[in-house]
Amino acid sequence: MKTLRKNAFLALLGLSLMVTACSSGGSSTKNEPASITQAKSGDQTNASGNDTSSEAKPITMTIQYPKPDSPESIDLEESKIKRFQEKYPNVTIKKNDWHYSPSEIGIKMAAHQAQAEFNTFATEGKTLMEHQWAADLAPFMSTYEHANDFNQKLLDPLTIDGNLYAIPTDGYIMSVMINKKLFEAKNVPLPTAEWTWEDFYNAAKATADPAKGIAGFAIMAKGNEGGWNWTNLLYQAGGQEENVADGKVTSAFNSDAGVKAMEFLQKLRWEANALPQNWALNISDTYNLFKQGRAAIVFGQDIEGAVNEAGMKREDLMVLPMPSMEKGGDHVGVMGGNYLVINPQESPEVQQAAFNYVTLDYFNQGGLDELKRVLEDRKSKSQIYYLDPTGVYYNSESEYGQKVKEILAQYPETVFTRDEQSVAVAKGHPEAVYNAQDYYAAITTVMQAVLSDKNTDVKELLDKTAKKFDAEVLSKVKAN
Repeated sequence: MKTLRKNAFLALLGLSLMVTACSSGGSSTKNEPASITQAKSGDQTNASGNDTSSEAKPITMTIQYPKPDSPESIDLEESKIKRFQEKYPNVTIKKNDWHYSPSEIGIKMAAHQAQAEFNTFATEGKTLMEHQWAADLAPFMSTYEHANDFNQKLLDPLTIDGNLYAIPTDGYIMSVMINKKLFEAKNVPLPTAEWTWEDFYNAAKATADPAKGIAGFAIMAKGNEGGWNWTNLLYQAGGQEENVADGKVTSAFNSDAGVKAMEFLQKLRWEANALPQNWALNISDTYNLFKQGRAAIVFGQDIEGAVNEAGMKREDLMVLPMPSMEKGGDHVGVMGGNYLVINPQESPEVQQAAFNYVTLDYFNQGGLDELKRVLEDRKSKSQIYYLDPTGVYYNSESEYGQKVKEILAQYPETVFTRDEQSVAVAKGHPEAVYNAQDYYAAITTVMQAVLSDKNTDVKELLDKTAKKFDAEVLSKVKAN
């Protein structure tokens, strides 16, 4: 599922949300920190292969810029632009706040209106590659000194036929956000990292207070976010979205695992009465409900929004891994993330400049300095900085990773993180490779039917939806 750029800094450093095995989001790197512009003595080209001499060819490059309603992201992007132009004074930067949309990318590329670098989602790799809307990064990675320092699992979603088409910015493994205050109000024991579906069901039922408009669990069920949320349950039940065999892709979400997952949601709605009465929520609706203290459990980790924007107390919040279906099972959640693409329609010089812009703050002191700046800013405003240890793009045990840990340790009142057990048991499952957004939309319609009518025959509806999805969507897909 698409993940919104949490803020520009997370996009710069990849310090947001995702785990060791990511296919749609991020974690880890190897090796040590070093400036990506470290040049050999007397050489006028940096390690990224870009001419930094005073006679460098003038270049104009359009970048993806934050939306006007994101002042914090704008400040961070402006800081990056300033640092980039100090290093590359020959590059003139233009700003364009168009953000990737699967329904708009074709129009933008046809009109040659896409930026030199733009954000995309882990689910879009095949589409971008097949339409030649993303540049093969091999020419740039061949001269980039940290080409081998990325977490390969994070690169996998945008590595197709052996070629890499995007650089990760941030990623995640879906987790669960808990409002401890609502648990305490009902004297409900807080769940642990080892919780199961049974524990989840009991907690959601016990914390719900329909008379007061409080939901025990709020799941997204309005747009594509609905299918994205529900797929966590599918994975926990051992299911998959699709099957790939003999070059064909077919639906798999109507399996026994899919039935179990949808029936579990059905029970939460009709037996436990744990969901909001108005359950048709998109991502913003769901998080707003949580921030208002009207949902005890939601999928996701909008910790910063809850504290910095909504004024919730950090001590009232808790992040857990997904529950396992049964005791001893995997605590698995959807892996997703954001990636930055280089526009292949640009000249080689502009593509190189875009690559340098994308990787400006990776593995270098500038990234560490920016982290310090953000932490100091958050501290001065009495705000928190959320760090999910499963979501960094570098190897946390590397020299660079150790330096990050040292910095974070200096801000104990500012940094909010997960406990080690929660991180240790969390596992990620990559999103569907083919037509993931279409799949999410199809599942959302099933969810809506189940949440609207307690007598819905889950198996029958899933079979019907799978048959239609195969005929209208997957039958047109040619799998490699």
